[in-house]
Amino acid sequence: MTRPGGRAMLEITQKHGWSRDHEIVLDGVAVGHWRRRGRRSGGPLELAGETSEFHVARWGRSYELRAAEGVRASAHRAGRTWEVVCDGAAYRLERVSRFRRPWRLVHQGRDLGTFTRIRPGRGVTAELGSVPLPAQVFAGLVVLSLWQRQDAATAGAVAASGS
Repeated sequence: MTRPGGRAMLEITQKHGWSRDHEIVLDGVAVGHWRRRGRRSGGPLELAGETSEFHVARWGRSYELRAAEGVRASAHRAGRTWEVVCDGAAYRLERVSRFRRPWRLVHQGRDLGTFTRIRPGRGVTAELGSVPLPAQVFAGLVVLSLWQRQDAATAGAVAASGS
């Protein structure tokens, strides 16, 4: 089931409280599962019957989705944006504005949709139209990881300031 205009709702949500498990749902139907490793963002991903590994590389400046046949998707920081390649298609992740949290996915200059946060630390949601599911999920995991990293940096700064 898709929304008007062919836009399906993707949700990647933490199962509960301090759980490392995340459920991946497309229009209300569970399509996958991701288990985050500890404080790092990487971990095994099961999506549509395939198992792969979401991997953080180069001290958080790069992410990869590794499958048995090799790297299926990658994201590399390029200034304030992230260049994402999945199954041969190139996308760009960029913030909606410098001071707001949502990220938008862009392909060939066209805005495909926006990733927004579900309750701080709980997950991400997006309506990305006809973007292939692996690209939607990979980009969603990158955004979720960036938010988790930003939250950790903010908490560390608050703790260091003694507030």
